[in-house]
Amino acid sequence: MSTDTLHHTEPSCADTERHHAELNAENRALRAQLQEARRLIEEHALADRERHLSEERFRQTFDCAPIGLTIVSLDGRFVRVNRALADLLGYSPEEFAHLRFQDITHPDDLDIDLDLLGKTVRGELSRYQLHKRYIHRDGSFIHALLHVALVRDETGAPVHFVSQILDLTEQKRAFEALRASEERLRQLSTPLVPISDHVVAMPLIGAIDPDRADRVLEVLLTGISGGRVRVAILDVTGVVTLDEQVAAALVRTAHAVRLLGAQMVLSGIRAEVARTLVEIGADFSGIVTCANLQAAITYALRLSRGRAVSPGDAEIDDPIRRRGGHRTHRV
Repeated sequence: MSTDTLHHTEPSCADTERHHAELNAENRALRAQLQEARRLIEEHALADRERHLSEERFRQTFDCAPIGLTIVSLDGRFVRVNRALADLLGYSPEEFAHLRFQDITHPDDLDIDLDLLGKTVRGELSRYQLHKRYIHRDGSFIHALLHVALVRDETGAPVHFVSQILDLTEQKRAFEALRASEERLRQLSTPLVPISDHVVAMPLIGAIDPDRADRVLEVLLTGISGGRVRVAILDVTGVVTLDEQVAAALVRTAHAVRLLGAQMVLSGIRAEVARTLVEIGADFSGIVTCANLQAAITYALRLSRGRAVSPGDAEIDDPIRRRGGHRTHRV
């Protein structure tokens, strides 16, 4: 065997150093890739966690909201409803899946709701608000304030609606009860009592302000507008005071009553009220006055029957004339 055959070429120091440098570069690249992979994994994990938290926050906000919330498809179907809305309208979430909002909207409120919905889809409105009535599962009506917003995708195409529904039923009932109570109070403040087919009386108690004086005129004229009433008695025995404005309103009332073919009798003017009326120069000329309601009723009944009435028959009195005011009509 020759010496040349057994000879091996040893790598030079430069080759070794270059090889080590290449290995180190590959190691650094691998470490960088590993770090980038770990960063991406952590970012994905953080994004997943944030997404989960966001979804959980939305779920908690949506499901636990004290007012009705729903996601509605473009054709009106309920995609998702919260517990408050289910309780409000009496349907289970499973039943809502087979309903459209059109199915449970009061027919009289549907057209305006659809019109506003169409304007929102076309971009004429960004959102809208509407007082409307829903139909409860038991057939009763629920008064509500509806607020609708449209969700669009990244291209601007409509995706679905998000609706908030605030129950106003109790407020509506309370308002109607208050209005009915106010109406009863107005009726009590200006009660029109039928004495006979041809005589009515309105006993007034307390203070009379301009609004109440207008109400007196309205009720009296309505009560005698049928043409059967011949005498209307206005009793002010319980009235605290009459100022110039109210006195003028009573005079207008008397004139209006006469235009309808009836006679107005004013009864129960106390001395202090008469003094005030004289001082302010209230013109009660042409108005019959009686000392009290009983005398006024006696006079009115006899007048309505076509009988002549004398002062002694009805105890007709004139406290205003006695204090120097305008002369009232005496019979």
